[in-house]
Amino acid sequence: MRFDLRSLRWLLAAMAVCFCPSSARADEPFDYFQNDWNVIGLKDYNDGTRITPNNELVLAGGGKVQIRIGEDGKELKPLGREQIKTLREGWMPIILLSAQDGDVRYDFTLWATPLPTVEDWKKAFDWPTEGENYLNWITVKVTNTGTSQAYPKVAFEINGKSRSESNTQVWSLLPGKSGDGCIRIPFAVIPAADAWNKANPKVWLDRTVEYWQGVMAAAAKIEVPCRKATDALKAAHVCQLIAADHGIIKGGEGFYDEFYIRDGAYQILEIEEAGFNDFARKAIDEFLRHEKPDGQMESQDNELDANGQGQWALWQYAKISNDRAWLEKVYPAMLRAARWTMKERRKAPADSLFAGLLPGAFADGEFLYDRKHHIVGYDLWNLRGMLCTADAARQLGKESDAKELLAEAAEYRKAIDAATKQAGIDYFPASWEKQGTFWGNTETLWPTELFAADDPRVTATIRQARKVLGGGFTEGTIHWVGLAEDAIHPYMSVYTTMASLVRGEDEQVVQDFYWYLLHSTAAHAFPEGIHEKRRFAWGDTIPHGTGASNYAILLRHMLVHEQGDELHLLAAVPDWWLGSGQTIRVENAPTHFGPMSLVVRGRESGVEVQLTKPVRNPSKHLVLHLPASRPLIGTLPGVEVVVRPNQEKRWDFPTIVKEYQAETSPLGPKRESP
Repeated sequence: MRFDLRSLRWLLAAMAVCFCPSSARADEPFDYFQNDWNVIGLKDYNDGTRITPNNELVLAGGGKVQIRIGEDGKELKPLGREQIKTLREGWMPIILLSAQDGDVRYDFTLWATPLPTVEDWKKAFDWPTEGENYLNWITVKVTNTGTSQAYPKVAFEINGKSRSESNTQVWSLLPGKSGDGCIRIPFAVIPAADAWNKANPKVWLDRTVEYWQGVMAAAAKIEVPCRKATDALKAAHVCQLIAADHGIIKGGEGFYDEFYIRDGAYQILEIEEAGFNDFARKAIDEFLRHEKPDGQMESQDNELDANGQGQWALWQYAKISNDRAWLEKVYPAMLRAARWTMKERRKAPADSLFAGLLPGAFADGEFLYDRKHHIVGYDLWNLRGMLCTADAARQLGKESDAKELLAEAAEYRKAIDAATKQAGIDYFPASWEKQGTFWGNTETLWPTELFAADDPRVTATIRQARKVLGGGFTEGTIHWVGLAEDAIHPYMSVYTTMASLVRGEDEQVVQDFYWYLLHSTAAHAFPEGIHEKRRFAWGDTIPHGTGASNYAILLRHMLVHEQGDELHLLAAVPDWWLGSGQTIRVENAPTHFGPMSLVVRGRESGVEVQLTKPVRNPSKHLVLHLPASRPLIGTLPGVEVVVRPNQEKRWDFPTIVKEYQAETSPLGPKRESP
């Protein structure tokens, strides 16, 4: 939609001032980013309203709403980077901002609702049933904290052009007194309706809270003793729902606003594990729409990992939903994609260094764009897709297909083994030519195990990522050496972290987890990559859909992790989460084996565990991991308890902030200009 300044008068008419209740004061916790973008919006609408680091609202076509505050009769000052965004209840897409000007405090609340003219507001919250436009709300409470009378003023400006009485408000406040105001701003400029001007902000704020509480109540519940971790998980779920358009998973709002198999495969895993079954059922169909006539699954030209990722995404949905009829329906597409891999593997001559591997191709993740390099991650993903399709064939009783696919996978492994030897290195490189930055080569044990956890090449790849690439992990995060010297990539680090989880390296996982959590805003928005020297999410790619999904996936699998035909509980959690008085709660969590629930309560003498096992198709082994200092109180029939060493250090959010501040030279003011 294009922002038309000629229609500005309609927008101003819609921005009616009214009296309204205020939000509670927002705390100002640690915020990593200099460019802390965020979004308010509605589930499955095409657009969301981006909130800039300077706390401006970005409307259709790029028009911006700026909030100015100050004393009546004096020049007003715009809100800026020093006002840190937080969220109502810690996770709702209701942004809280606070500012102080002299003796006056300003508390703002920003949120989005359907237009007040819709016939069914409940349905319109959940889907754009009556058009794509919606209403942004800003409420403000001004409080005189001084000892003399104050005359605070708030103005809302569109591209710096609107200073009329219709979008300003002035109060006369005695000491200790407060006043309230409200403004309504449609995302797309259309003539104002009287119903908007008369709409009660308290009613619409209550409806917004009710809607999002209902959304989260229907999801699987995961709560851990760390409030930041729990709130960030819920905020990650909200990020996916707002970024999605009409049931299609997208990468972000205002950037990457399209479907990518590479990102979408992980994003839909988060949605599935969160228990949003209806959403996942709609979203999974988009993967099928990206299969070409020759069988290749592709969303980005010539990036060959999508073919395997698409097969895995379809297989994963079938595993967690247990929908056999759906698997029967999509299996032919999976088989076509596997046969495409078979064909492509045979293009290289038998005596070539790349015999049995996929051809050279463009690789964005590995920073190899010449289409001449042979990308290791492309082979790993297509091998994974082959194995997932073979498992689907087995589930459906298609034994001849399963036998053929497993034989092909065995030959594929031999080709990968041979290429590793020919490369003359002990780890999996980014490309078989040993050039490029790490990406798909780190996805060795996750999301399914391709190699043994103790395979020396897996061990060496982890060592290369953590200790060598770009000088080794910085701020607990892998380097992405293609873009810049200071480019680190949190969500790509998760693939190495998950390999450590599979290998039983619990304390390393916990440390990685808190570094990941550090790289978020105070409103729990996650980035793509980061220029760590400036604390900038590159390209303003924040909140990023895959950044959010990989956080949610990591936390869920620290608590509940499928590993083949085994189900592991508490595979990697901080010891203090199990301490006396602490509670971990997992309710109605979907797994490959059916839904399950788990409550862990720390007592003086150990931990009490209530477990509702998955019974749909029980795992062959159910394993509970506990530190030596936190023994199980009582027994859990049918559960193997594995006792691990105590962690050497307490890892929590305050600890990781202190580690970061100790390791990083002072940057200057928190809200410096870019």
